[in-house]
Amino acid sequence: MLKAVAVSKHYDTEPLFAGLDLIVNAGDRVGLVGPNGVGKSTLLRVLIGEEPPSAGHVERAPGTRVGYFAQQVPDPDATVGEFLAAGLGELHPLAAELRELERRLAGGDTAALDAYGEAQDRWAALDGWRAQARLTEVRQRVDVDHLADDTPLHRVSGGEQARLTLARVLLDAPDLLVLDEPTNHLDADGIAWLGEWLAAFPGGVLVVSHDRAFLDRTVQRMVELDGIHDEPQTYSGGYTDYRAEKVRRWQRLLLDYEAQQKDHRRWLADIARTKEQARGVEESVRGGLGADQQRRYAKKVAKKAKARERRLRRQMDSIRWLAQPRTRPGLTLAFPEAAPVDGEVLRARDLTLTAGGRTLLDRADLEVRGGDRILLTGPNGAGKTTLLRALAGRRDPDGGRVEAATGVALLPQTHDALRTDVTVLDYFRAHVPVYADDAERLLDGHLFGPEQWGDRLRTLSAGELRRLLLAVLVNSPARVLLLDEPTNYLDFDSLEVVEAALREFRGTVLMVSHDTWFAEAVGVDRRWRLGDGRLVEEAG
Repeated sequence: MLKAVAVSKHYDTEPLFAGLDLIVNAGDRVGLVGPNGVGKSTLLRVLIGEEPPSAGHVERAPGTRVGYFAQQVPDPDATVGEFLAAGLGELHPLAAELRELERRLAGGDTAALDAYGEAQDRWAALDGWRAQARLTEVRQRVDVDHLADDTPLHRVSGGEQARLTLARVLLDAPDLLVLDEPTNHLDADGIAWLGEWLAAFPGGVLVVSHDRAFLDRTVQRMVELDGIHDEPQTYSGGYTDYRAEKVRRWQRLLLDYEAQQKDHRRWLADIARTKEQARGVEESVRGGLGADQQRRYAKKVAKKAKARERRLRRQMDSIRWLAQPRTRPGLTLAFPEAAPVDGEVLRARDLTLTAGGRTLLDRADLEVRGGDRILLTGPNGAGKTTLLRALAGRRDPDGGRVEAATGVALLPQTHDALRTDVTVLDYFRAHVPVYADDAERLLDGHLFGPEQWGDRLRTLSAGELRRLLLAVLVNSPARVLLLDEPTNYLDFDSLEVVEAALREFRGTVLMVSHDTWFAEAVGVDRRWRLGDGRLVEEAG
């Protein structure tokens, strides 16, 4: 279905990836992984033809329909109906053309009759009569049929936007699915449904995801852009198999490198001894019988040392010589030491929240104690993000009140408002009041080196924006953290660092997360479920 041959992509002469060979057949399930900012989304756009490669070429089997799921909704001002109808391909503008021709015919314009007949024939050839039925079926399947057609996309939740985007992809009846972080913003039920649907999908699937459990359930092969090698690395199996094999490869490389270095040191010592021997012979010759023979011997020994040096240099220059195994610099994430806060740190009384004429929460009472680790769950659109925003003081409640005994910080679910011309350094200093030198040092620990301090936020990848928000969060004085889908956009290594930091954090955490792996690693001890206007604490 899809074949990439020696594909490379460069920006400003810097390679993102090079020499990519990839084949995706019907039934294949391929996971594409790697650290944030290495070019995974760019690679997907190259493979589907949205961007040209710098070298190499991409081929698709004739007639193959590609469904592309992007991380961001293209136009937040579009309505739900317009966005979904566009997924019907040519049928969408054809329906508009038929409506216009019908209007002209009703007005007595007989000249439009031929064009109307041709449009009807084209509509029938595209099976347009079943289009509305197919649209209704897909909306029900992905659980977005409750959204009115005239609702703007910016008014629906992140999870509902993800489901709408997925519905639009499926409407086009693709043969090959190319999915960029499809589980971001989906709730647990949505992720389970997507996994089951992909298992039954007969075509090929290429998916970028950092959802470890989803990858284990879904893919058969992993391709990694690791940010170290220009060439992608390939692994068999899902996430667990990939991680184990990656460790084994690293250990083999390290053992080979250490053996090589030991051999290298032995060669250098041997060369030094040979040179010293030749020098000793030269110095011992003072003329007399046998002096010429001794000099010839000394030159022979020196020549031997030179030959060994040349051989060692050739060996070092050869492709067999192993470079020291490299890793990318690790993310630094550690909350400042502070005494734990005892007692109640956050409380709401008679809290009422509404949106779009719906009641999300009806006169609820809740309390959060110091040191709590609370997981907030519920279906997409239930109001989880709205509740976090109200508790953080980012949104006024529609009834009741919220009281906080200590500082509260919110990690938002989406980054749409961040894509501005503000630089990385200016944004960080606007939210963390420190001197410029201290800000640069702190940013460096969050993998923002000097070359990125002046970058505009709109140029950063979603994962890089996530790391910047985490850098601000960690360096704030807040002792209550409200985390809205904290695992979205983060790579595997960053996820493990965030997990470890939150385990050590002595404050309070209330988070919305679909990633059960992450929730267990952080150590959740309370669970809330929001739905049908009620907030319920679940046992266990």
